[in-house]
Amino acid sequence: MPLAIQYSCQPETGAPHSLTSAAIRAVAAQVRAQVARNPDSLSLTTPALLQASQRVVVNGRAMSVVWDLAHAVHDEAGRPVLGICATEPDEPGCAYVSVNAKLTANRPDLELSTAAHELGHVLFDVPAALHAGCALYRAVAASAAALERQSRGAEGRANEFMGALLTPPIALHTRMLALARNEGMRFARGPHQGRPGSPILSTENPPEVIGGLLAALSCEFGVSDRFVEVRLRRYGLLQESRT
Repeated sequence: MPLAIQYSCQPETGAPHSLTSAAIRAVAAQVRAQVARNPDSLSLTTPALLQASQRVVVNGRAMSVVWDLAHAVHDEAGRPVLGICATEPDEPGCAYVSVNAKLTANRPDLELSTAAHELGHVLFDVPAALHAGCALYRAVAASAAALERQSRGAEGRANEFMGALLTPPIALHTRMLALARNEGMRFARGPHQGRPGSPILSTENPPEVIGGLLAALSCEFGVSDRFVEVRLRRYGLLQESRT
């Protein structure tokens, strides 16, 4: 079965409309529901993600995805990069995704997050590139830092998709609350995009205790501590520091 998703787009070209964060997260939820995982686990795996996304249908447009995670990857200037999503003019209906095997060696979390980011490009950007026919599309994830950036452009959209796919806001909030309560951590109130009506983590908790919480969450979701921290802040689940 192909991975099938829908979102608001231009009917003719397939280019996405200006999607809110909530709309991007809704697409991530569609994908997450179609990727096989252990029912007792919160984490996705790279093999499962690749298996689910070899064929995709985006707003009724079908395409195949060729994945390569076995080689080094460089940009057009010869610099090593984490990942690339590209189309070729003579390969209609196909997207090519490469994740740098050398840079992600012994880092399954980085391999997974890079693959999820590039899948975001496949789902949101490739349909319009393929519609253009002769267009050559190319998106590059240069480094781990690039996977944290927020923007209104394609990179920010791919990052938002990646974050919501691997650490959905409600699931992340729910586990954060459970673990924090077990440790007797302090909570606060504030606006957030997590579980409705629930508190967020207070800045009054010692940094080392928060660090332990981040480590526990990263293990459960299969990502890095830094990834969890970025997503908690993005969802408003960590109280902003008072200065």
